[in-house]
Amino acid sequence: MEEKNTKETTLEDLVRETGNKSAEAFSELCERFSPLVRSQVTRLFGVSYPDYDDRVQDALVALYDAALSYDLSQSKVTFGLYAKICIRNRLISIQRKEKRAQKKKSSLAGLENKALREEARRSSLEKLEENEEILSKLSTYEKKVLLLYLNGHSYREIGSALKKSEKSVDNALLRIRSKLKKLI
Repeated sequence: MEEKNTKETTLEDLVRETGNKSAEAFSELCERFSPLVRSQVTRLFGVSYPDYDDRVQDALVALYDAALSYDLSQSKVTFGLYAKICIRNRLISIQRKEKRAQKKKSSLAGLENKALREEARRSSLEKLEENEEILSKLSTYEKKVLLLYLNGHSYREIGSALKKSEKSVDNALLRIRSKLKKLI
């Protein structure tokens, strides 16, 4: 690119030269569009976003891609608007990808927690079955309620299975807890 005063270099020249792989032209384009780039990143991610600088770099890549793909022969859309749309679309895509990754990570953590709860429930059932002293203190109804409860059934499901009300199930679990506290 010729040595030109920054004020003399038009936006059209910068876009054309960037398309011709001119590093100086792209550097100037970055300077001119820095406020737009930062405002778009801030709008979508916030200033305190941990990877803010990475998102600015992503926006600059989108600016570069916009300069390469902009059609200088048309006059309907200015380069500024085109660049803004390209930057915003790139950042939204990144934001969606991050949300999907976070959701996947959360669901995997949920599955791990569910597996841990299931293991704890199985362990509780095994210990309960081994401890005849505890079982001997419970009525037949309380034993049934406790086993169903430890198998993860709700009060409604337990009541339905044993043909009792939810309140009856709740009272049985209160008695069971009271008896267990006395034994422990």
